[in-house]
Amino acid sequence: MRLRLLGTGSADGWPNPWCGCASCGWAREHQVRTQTAVLVEDRLLIDCGPDVPRAATRFGVRLADVRHLLFSHAHGDHTSPEALLWRTWSTVATRPLDVVGPPASLDACRPFVAPPDGDTGALRFHPAHAGDVLSLDGFVIRALAANHGAAFVGPALLYDITAPDGGRLLYACDTAAPLPPATLDALAGRAFDVVLMEENNGDRPGFGDHLDLATFADVLAELRRRGAVAEATRVVAVHLGHRNPPGDELARRLALMGAHLHPDGTVIDTATGNLPGNAAAGGVPGTTASDGAPGPAAAAGPAGTDGGGRPGRTVFRGTHSPAGPPRPYRVLITGGARSGKSAEAERRLAAWPEVLYVATAGPVPPDDADWAARVAAHRTRRPAHWTTLETADLPPLLRADGPPLLIDCLTLWLTAHLGEEPPAGEWPAGLRELVAAWRDTRRHVIAVTNEAGSGIVPATALGRRFRDALGRINAAVAAESDEVWHVVAGIPTRLR
Repeated sequence: MRLRLLGTGSADGWPNPWCGCASCGWAREHQVRTQTAVLVEDRLLIDCGPDVPRAATRFGVRLADVRHLLFSHAHGDHTSPEALLWRTWSTVATRPLDVVGPPASLDACRPFVAPPDGDTGALRFHPAHAGDVLSLDGFVIRALAANHGAAFVGPALLYDITAPDGGRLLYACDTAAPLPPATLDALAGRAFDVVLMEENNGDRPGFGDHLDLATFADVLAELRRRGAVAEATRVVAVHLGHRNPPGDELARRLALMGAHLHPDGTVIDTATGNLPGNAAAGGVPGTTASDGAPGPAAAAGPAGTDGGGRPGRTVFRGTHSPAGPPRPYRVLITGGARSGKSAEAERRLAAWPEVLYVATAGPVPPDDADWAARVAAHRTRRPAHWTTLETADLPPLLRADGPPLLIDCLTLWLTAHLGEEPPAGEWPAGLRELVAAWRDTRRHVIAVTNEAGSGIVPATALGRRFRDALGRINAAVAAESDEVWHVVAGIPTRLR
C-alpha cells in the first residue's frame, strides 16, 4: 500500500496565517503544513479541502488518476466542492469518479456539479453511513462513526480501508475522545499497517471535537489494547495546528508514544518497506536525535526531499514504527519543584495500554489540605487505564516481571529510609538494595526525583543530611540509567 500525505495540517494550517505565536513562528521558518488529505495508490483520495489541489501540484502529483474520492465530513477543510467543479473543466471531466461521503458532504457538492436537470454526469455519489461497507476497484472501505460535530457536518466518519494489495489503513480525522463504542468494537484485531490520526489541540486550550496530546495518547492506548495498533503499525499524527508545541518538541513528544511526525508530501509505502524514518528529536531508543530529519537509513538530502532537494520525494527504508523502548530500559527524570518533571514522566507512558504507577508518598495526612490537593492533581492527570500502587517498597517491583513502571518519586522514597544509619564510609542498606534492583530490572521503568542541591544550604542538620542523601541517590541511580533528563521551566533536556 502506497500513501502520499498531501497535507497534514489543521483547518487553518500550520502556521495560521494570522497568528504570531511561537509555534507559528517555528512553522514559518521550518515547516509549513496545509489541510490534511491522503492519496492512496494514486487512485483514492481521502478528503479534499481548498488547499489540496494546489498541494498536489506542489508535490508533482496529477489528480487525473484519482477514481475514488472519500469525504470524512462536510467541514470546509475536508469537503471543497470547488475542486469537483474544477474537475469538470479538465480533460478528465467525462471519466467516472466515485464520490463517497456522509450525506452532508454530498449535499454540499451537488450545487457545484449538477446541471439543471440534476444529472451529475461522470460523478457517482455514494452516501456513506457508519457501518457501511463499500467495494470500489479492489478497495474495501468500511465507514465508522467519529466523535465529531453535529449532524449537519455528516455525520462525520472515520475510514477503515483495505487496499487491493491487502494493506490496511485507518483514517481517523476528525474525532474527539473517546471513540464511539461501536467504532472501537469494529477496530478490534485489525492490526492496521498505517494509522493516520488527528492531533489538533496540543497542550493549549483547544476547540471543537478534536484530540489533543493527552487524548491522542488515550485513544492510541485503547487501539493498542484492542489490537488495532500492533507492533508493526505505523502511527502518524495529522490535522496538526499551532496549539501544538513547535515541531521539534512535538516530534519528540509523539515519539514517546511510538507515533510519527512527517512533513507534507511524505510517501509511505508498506509494500516495499520504504517507510519514513522516525522524526523524533530524541526520547526513544533507536530513533534519530535530529530536528525532524529522516533516520540514518534515509536517502541523502534534506528532510522531506528526495536527495536532490525536491519537496515531498523522500525515499526511506525504515522497518516499522517502534512499539516502545526495548526492555529493560531505565529512565531517570530530575528537576526542581513545579518544573514539570512528573508531567514529562507521565507523557512517556501515556499511550501504552498497561502501566503501573507507583506513588511513594504514602497515605495523605488528614490535616494536610495542601498535600491532599497536590495528590489529587496528580491523580486527575493520570490516564484512567493506569493502575496506581502506593508503596515505598520499590526493589520487589523492580525485580518482578510486569508492565512498565512509573515511580514518583525517589525524593519521597528517601523519607521512608532517612533514619538508616550506615557504618562509617558505607551507603545505607536501603539505597544499596534500590540501586541493585534498578540496575538489574527486566522492566521498562521511569523514576522521578528532585534536584534539591542547587539552591540555599539548609539551615538545619537534618535538612543538610536530607539534601546530601538525595544527591547521592540521584547520582547512584543516574549511573545505572539508560537515559537521564533534567526538566527546567517545563523544558526537558537530555543529560545522557
